[in-house]
Amino acid sequence: MSLPMPLGVTAVMLPELDFEQQIALCSELGVTHYCVRPRIIPEDAVGKPYSNWGNHAFDLTPKRLVAEASTIKKQIEDAGLTVFGSVPAVMVDAPVDELKLHFEGAAAVGAGRVRVSPRVYPKGPFHYETRLEEEIECFVKAVELAKPYEQKIVMETHVGSFVSGPGLALNLCKAFSPDEIGVIFDIANFNFEGALQPNLAIAVLKDYIDHIHIGGMQINNTGYDANGFAKRQREMAPITESNLYIPDWIKALVEAEVKVPMLIEDYTLNKPGALRLREASKAIRRVFESL
Repeated sequence: MSLPMPLGVTAVMLPELDFEQQIALCSELGVTHYCVRPRIIPEDAVGKPYSNWGNHAFDLTPKRLVAEASTIKKQIEDAGLTVFGSVPAVMVDAPVDELKLHFEGAAAVGAGRVRVSPRVYPKGPFHYETRLEEEIECFVKAVELAKPYEQKIVMETHVGSFVSGPGLALNLCKAFSPDEIGVIFDIANFNFEGALQPNLAIAVLKDYIDHIHIGGMQINNTGYDANGFAKRQREMAPITESNLYIPDWIKALVEAEVKVPMLIEDYTLNKPGALRLREASKAIRRVFESL
């Protein structure tokens, strides 16, 4: 079956697999778009059990991506896959040399886009319009830095981010052309923050949606505060057990003819990454087939 959107994966969800194992699994599953995650393993995680945000079998640092980009790109393409995006944990106000390093690595491997996050907004009261103007100024500089490398900047609708919801992301994006800046439309994070009805969320951001992150999340009560109010905590979950009904989001994307890659990000705890990718890709295919 020809899929309405190609499936992909963010490599960070496969911590137990080395690079060759990752691309072999993607090829087997028909997960065609491979997104690199240049990162430095936290010092306290080195040598520890593999985990999504801890130790990784494939230790792809930003400098290693630059040095080995041609080999990495060839291996991905030889496996019949497409290099799609680089998603470092870098903020828009990072030092110029750090941003350039990420743009250089992305350009060398043929990623085409680099995730750059807005600055963390203040915890207390602040003036939104002033902060928005400051963020736009920061992104103007980042866009100019990215141009010589022919890389598009993408920002993610992430929990706790200045652009966690569609409207917030649009406020920042509309100062730019969709060729300069795009949005990672992150459905998993909408479980906790920023969710609208699927068709409205898509309508708000459609021109800027660069690609999709799809995953599941559950919100669980962890007890009660002194005033008797339930407290909640988010926990990553399979897409089949998510608080949001994922098939409605997939259907809305297809109906809106959003033809961009859908990257799987299943960070369910205590389950190997290969199994998570296998189960999620099959579940998404079942939804596509039912439409």
